[in-house]
Amino acid sequence: MNRPVLAFTVALLGACAAQPNDTFGPAFDAGTSQDRPAAQRDQVTPPSSTDLGVAPLDTPLTTPADVASAYDTGASPMGPDACAPSGATCSPRPDACEARERCGNGLDDNCDGVVDESCPCVPGTVQDCFLGPPGRRGAGQCSGGTQRCLGTGEFGAWGACDGALAPSAEVCDNLDNDCDGCVDEGLCCNAELSCPGAGDTRVPEGAPFQAYPLRGRLFYPGEARAWRWTVRGGPCDAVLPRPTFQLLQADQRDAAIIPTLSGDYTVTLTVTTLGGQTLTCTFVVHIAGPGLRVELCWDTSTTVDLDLYVHDPRNMGPWFDGSGSPLQGANNNSCNWSNCEAMIRGTRGRVNWGYAPSPLAACENGPLGAGWRAAGSCANPRLDIDNNLVKASGVPENMNVDVPRDGERFRIMVQNYSGRAARPLVNVYCGGRLRGSVGPNPGEPWDLTGASGATSVGAMWRVADVAVRVDGAGVTTGCDVTPLRAPGMTGGYFVTRNDPSY
Repeated sequence: MNRPVLAFTVALLGACAAQPNDTFGPAFDAGTSQDRPAAQRDQVTPPSSTDLGVAPLDTPLTTPADVASAYDTGASPMGPDACAPSGATCSPRPDACEARERCGNGLDDNCDGVVDESCPCVPGTVQDCFLGPPGRRGAGQCSGGTQRCLGTGEFGAWGACDGALAPSAEVCDNLDNDCDGCVDEGLCCNAELSCPGAGDTRVPEGAPFQAYPLRGRLFYPGEARAWRWTVRGGPCDAVLPRPTFQLLQADQRDAAIIPTLSGDYTVTLTVTTLGGQTLTCTFVVHIAGPGLRVELCWDTSTTVDLDLYVHDPRNMGPWFDGSGSPLQGANNNSCNWSNCEAMIRGTRGRVNWGYAPSPLAACENGPLGAGWRAAGSCANPRLDIDNNLVKASGVPENMNVDVPRDGERFRIMVQNYSGRAARPLVNVYCGGRLRGSVGPNPGEPWDLTGASGATSVGAMWRVADVAVRVDGAGVTTGCDVTPLRAPGMTGGYFVTRNDPSY
């Protein structure tokens, strides 16, 4: 659809400060492949501002005292003759390894380096995980990640624990690197570098489209010969041809990340001291939007136009009026490109599901920020990013329902506007946490081809149903994601052609 995405500018003077911005860079101008007619798709006013704005638990066996662990870092344990800063003493916490894996807890109970191996799961679902001995969870630098259930049948197997930081050997950085509850044990050092661990107040949670400041002095207060920041993104960064974030002033003491998507971003700071020593910190920055957030990315996003739809939870009406072109038939049974952007391009007006609008801060720094600022608030539901190959190419799409109601069930659909081959991945975040990641695995057979046209809605993939959980204060605390299968099938994907039904 004709929707710009973002390129932001930020001024970093000592510390980074975000200013509203909806200026778009080359990433949103590339591509001239087929798109909607200009009369229907080119109605977004170009921005003029330059500001930035399941399985049951196995019965555990008695834990042997000598269960081997894949997490042995080779560090010497504290002993009576070992030294530590300021003569501190510490009793390391036990690993709590067991003889075999428990299913359903996201832990590596048997300490073999793999989480919930041989445990059944529903393909496309996601669980939290921790890659380390169970007894070290929540200590030191160690932080959890998420793992996706992979497979094509009724049941699959858990994949890697992505985004996690596991125990490593102790280094002199004022951090418990091996996550045993002791800091810099046995190193006889005076740490110049102070690296953040899990829950550190120096690394607060961030939000999509908001500049996230990285201030080197928080971790290394001295003078340095060189500074270097690097960032690794989340699931969509393994799929898209362009990063889902911007990293500004990567070679300065103070830098900034501008993320477009939710999830965990792994940040590494490398400092070269005046004496030539290299010091390194690695930590995780969590980016979270409120409510329900659905994000779509695909491998051919510079040449193929896919569209994301989220259905109204109050009805089960068809996605389109009739089986003709989605340009003419898109209706308000779903939030889509025609009725959920800052400027409405369809003929049926803005979709209205009975929610109050969200504060302007929730959307004004996104690619359609000028339109939302003109409106004075952020629509709910809302489309913030739209890859249409003309003004946005190689970028993801997303939908937001900032304040859903408890128990509401939303259906997600992807329509192939171009009709050519694509392998999409849909990530579902609830309350800022990844709870579903649905799409074909590498090498898995997949066919979403089938173009739309004057008399055809083309190929449609019904992805998943999402039932949200919302507390009494209106905060989304989680959700249940149910990947959809074709009627009568226990595996595979629910793909149709020229069928606009729910």
